[in-house]
Amino acid sequence: MNADTVIIAVTRAGTRLAARLAVKLRAAAHVPAKFAAEAPDATPYTTALLDEVRTCWGNYRALVLIMASGIAVRAIAPLIARKTIDPAVVVLDESGRFVIPLLGGHQAGANDLARRIAVITGGQAAITTASDTRGLPALDLLGRDRGWRIANDSALTHTMACLVNGDLVGCFVDPALPDAHRLVIEEGANCANLEYVDDPASLTDPWFAAAILVTHRQIDDLWQALRAKGVRYLPPVLAVGIGCRRGTPVNELHAALRVTLADAGLDPRCIGVIATADIKADEPGLVEIAGRLNIPLRVVSRSEITALDAARFSPSAAVTHVDLPGVAEPCAVIAGGGDLIVPKRTFQRCTIAVALRNDAPYRSSGVVTTATAVPAAPPSGVLTLVGIGPGDLSHLTYAAHAALRDADVVAGYHVYIDLIRPLLQPRQEVIVTPAMGDEIGRARQAIAVARSGRRVALISSGDAGIYAMAAPVFEILRDEGWTGDHPAVDVVPGISAFQALAARLGAPIGHDMCIISLSDLLTPWDVIERRLRAAAQADFIVALYNPRSRGRDWQLDAALSIMRTHRPPTTPVAFGRNVTRADERIILTTLEAADPSCADMFTIVLIGSSQSYILGNRMATPRGYARKKQVVLDETAVDRRDTPIPGTQRDYPVTLINPGDLSAVVIGGGAVGERKVRGLLNAGIPVRLVSPTATPYLAAWANAGLIMWNRREYEPGDLAGARLVFAATDRRNVNSQIARDAAAAGILCNVVDAPEEGSFHVPAVHRSGGITIAVSSGGVAPARAIALRNALAQWLGEGDVEG
Repeated sequence: MNADTVIIAVTRAGTRLAARLAVKLRAAAHVPAKFAAEAPDATPYTTALLDEVRTCWGNYRALVLIMASGIAVRAIAPLIARKTIDPAVVVLDESGRFVIPLLGGHQAGANDLARRIAVITGGQAAITTASDTRGLPALDLLGRDRGWRIANDSALTHTMACLVNGDLVGCFVDPALPDAHRLVIEEGANCANLEYVDDPASLTDPWFAAAILVTHRQIDDLWQALRAKGVRYLPPVLAVGIGCRRGTPVNELHAALRVTLADAGLDPRCIGVIATADIKADEPGLVEIAGRLNIPLRVVSRSEITALDAARFSPSAAVTHVDLPGVAEPCAVIAGGGDLIVPKRTFQRCTIAVALRNDAPYRSSGVVTTATAVPAAPPSGVLTLVGIGPGDLSHLTYAAHAALRDADVVAGYHVYIDLIRPLLQPRQEVIVTPAMGDEIGRARQAIAVARSGRRVALISSGDAGIYAMAAPVFEILRDEGWTGDHPAVDVVPGISAFQALAARLGAPIGHDMCIISLSDLLTPWDVIERRLRAAAQADFIVALYNPRSRGRDWQLDAALSIMRTHRPPTTPVAFGRNVTRADERIILTTLEAADPSCADMFTIVLIGSSQSYILGNRMATPRGYARKKQVVLDETAVDRRDTPIPGTQRDYPVTLINPGDLSAVVIGGGAVGERKVRGLLNAGIPVRLVSPTATPYLAAWANAGLIMWNRREYEPGDLAGARLVFAATDRRNVNSQIARDAAAAGILCNVVDAPEEGSFHVPAVHRSGGITIAVSSGGVAPARAIALRNALAQWLGEGDVEG
């Protein structure tokens, strides 16, 4: 496995945890050979633990040790060299309760790794670095995601100590770098002893115990006076544009670059990109200087250059030679995205210009040549999808608290941000989305920020995986070909609204249940309706999300109507609005009395099963223990399958004698209607057909006087005098209306496209030798009933089939 992290375990339980973490962290796992069966994908070891740690030390950027901290300390002590090259070391117990970053908290990323492991295990990251425990900026990480480097001779430890101990620290950020200034202010928001100055020379005053400088300018003389007590940051904000003649040597280009920067008072360590026109993409000298300086070479296309206003740039020979308004200046401006700060300098065989880069989170910019030595991409950040629960912060899980606390950026819909605002810290960036329906845009933005190397918490109310942000995030990652990292993604579960409502009610979801959203913005209503019917017929407890809004005011009424066809009128129904929030409202009623106007988009509707009941002001559904303990009657006297179960509803099949005394109305003249009429005629039942059209057989039977045919659409009076009604049109609303009319008139009705709306089903029938076999699925699976009937018919031999 090509992994940066290795997990080493020493016990059986630790081996199981290592196997779990290896998947989540995309890490390698090394476990004792005797426990290898507990982690089939891990690498077994038989050597002593100290030897195993020594082997892994130089091969991985991070070691996760599942063992006692004392054992871990003794194992790594002989290997520790210096913080700039040592790997991150995290130690945790075999249950994952306590996760301790032991080495490389900031520079090697052990703190972040410990936080991520704690989210996975549900444990606590025991961070001990002072900057983290007191909410202070980690100076060794400041600006890292933007590509900032720290001058090698900086007094980093001294400056951090002054910041922690409350000594006055002066800070200068170059006024030409407003983004950098904002970043330092955000990171230092909790530092009462941090004072900003306009003149960097004032930092030499003994009044300041330490100094922080962020600038792209040459300040060598000043730095000599400050380096013993200061930290100097080198932001890569210079974009250098270079044009040259074919074959210009790299040393000549490098000398011209040094002169240009020195004369302009700019520090060459702050170059972020070198840019040239695409006609020079393979120029050996340009490729070599980018490699020598370890800086990306940005190749700018002709179309990008010609799209700029040529009047912005100095006159150039490129107009004559390559038909471009220039090379050095336009390439510097395009690659940097900022203003030109050094106009074109012309040398014997090259031209150089410098522009300011936008000081945004670091990422490689534009196209680079394959021969260029490009710096390794910065470590990818982590996107954590956080469910914040129903609203009351007391219902926020510990893992969610930790994810929010550790985030650099918190993003979400403004209503949800307001709910968790008391937990936000001044150092954190907050991205607020005003529109509730912009989930895709919110997800894309969060992914992009995480890929820049930052820790992002994208929040959802309730649980992130239930009608919330987890789904759009993973859809986008799928479409982008995500392989499990860049960014790493964690999901922290939350208490969902239906769980909060259930807790308020008592025990309403004590048995099988389902959740259905009534919003047809993303799911067609016919699909929602089909799911509702299935849930109603299966007697599930049903939680309805998104029941009603300003533009959707009929769906909840339709859902309740479907439920009423399968549940007693006394079935409990609860409306829970903003449960656990200050304006919580809960209405407990019955299915018969349920009023859709009680719901809106902030409401959950909970519908009990046929077994649910109201107890005082609470609602409950039995789990089934009482039935399990029921005394079984003597098996020799009564078959247990025939033992009556109070409160249940079942089909009650009958055989009609002298059916010719009945009369039937079939509404619908298609193939289904023809099949129904055929069975009725075979039973000798008089039939009246209502339909504007009819199949050839139906028309022939009508012409022969076998049936009566009313050639028109259905009208309510068509059921008069009928004992049996068949709703067999191809229009859902008409069949539903027929069912309601029949129920009101007390007439038995069969509804072909929604059997649960009717009062009887027609089985598949086989008659042979005085035996009649009827097979029914209750309208749920007629094709299976017919298949079973046909199999029985084949076994019995000749006979007549119906239905």
